[in-house]
Amino acid sequence: MKRLQHSHRAYLRGMQMSQVPLFIFVEGFRDRYFYSQVANAVCQNRGISFELVTAEELQGQGGGKTVLLEYFQLLRKRTSLIDRFKGKTTASIFFLDKDIDDFLRKKRRSLHVVYTDTYELENYFFIHGNLIQAVSSAASLDIGSVQAGLVERNAWRQHAASCWKEWVKLCLFAETRCLCSSPYYSRPKSQINDRVSGQLDAHKYGKHLNSVQNEAGMRDKQFKRSFTRLSKKVDRLYTTEQYDKIFKGKWYCCFLSEDVKRIAKRRRINSKGLSERIVNNLQLTLNFGDSWAEHFRGPIRHLLTQAGL
Repeated sequence: MKRLQHSHRAYLRGMQMSQVPLFIFVEGFRDRYFYSQVANAVCQNRGISFELVTAEELQGQGGGKTVLLEYFQLLRKRTSLIDRFKGKTTASIFFLDKDIDDFLRKKRRSLHVVYTDTYELENYFFIHGNLIQAVSSAASLDIGSVQAGLVERNAWRQHAASCWKEWVKLCLFAETRCLCSSPYYSRPKSQINDRVSGQLDAHKYGKHLNSVQNEAGMRDKQFKRSFTRLSKKVDRLYTTEQYDKIFKGKWYCCFLSEDVKRIAKRRRINSKGLSERIVNNLQLTLNFGDSWAEHFRGPIRHLLTQAGL
């Protein structure tokens, strides 16, 4: 059944008539648990209620981020990001995946718009969640086996991201050059490694490199100079352990799925929908009171203060 959608003006009117003072807009329904936990950490002590709204509940064309930013623009234009209507104050805040908006220089500057510091929300799950617990539960494996089969969390992430570093460079170049017919970041896994954590396939890499150059319409010298400059940026991010800014969080699931098969050996595991369960279980291991969550809690607290709520 198709979800009921509301025009922007109709939704604003509904917000004004609602008794809820805080509206939190998120890209997709999978984001609701995470951001409700973040909001609870701030709002419960203040006795403030909030409502989570996904992009699919608003009318608009394009992806979730595009729809939310359109609505943000309307609220800003009408000076309704903090709206006072018939004695009732309504505040709005938008949480968005950063993707590579920082590289494209298109991040919105507003106390009402909060981007992830990483490529997308899922990166936080793998950075701050309990991998051992989440994998054990998702795959129906004993904790001891998983603990013995996985290296320390940060080392594991670094290994995974490093395996696909050249793939990340191709993805980033294609996106920054707006090569829309080359959907690199939307691919579920690297197209240039012989397996998930395997060696770089030189033939596949060369083929993709040529494809990107041809689509960009660059001569050899120009392309080499441009791609080398981007490669150095990526290398610096990896050297300073900031790869999560450009490595897609969902890609970590590919490595975990491979690790689970290795750890299980011939034992029966619950493999159906494994990646999605790992992501869901990782969220349950997060502590939203920890310092990392201040990146999300702080803007809500600041907005409530600005709105006098």
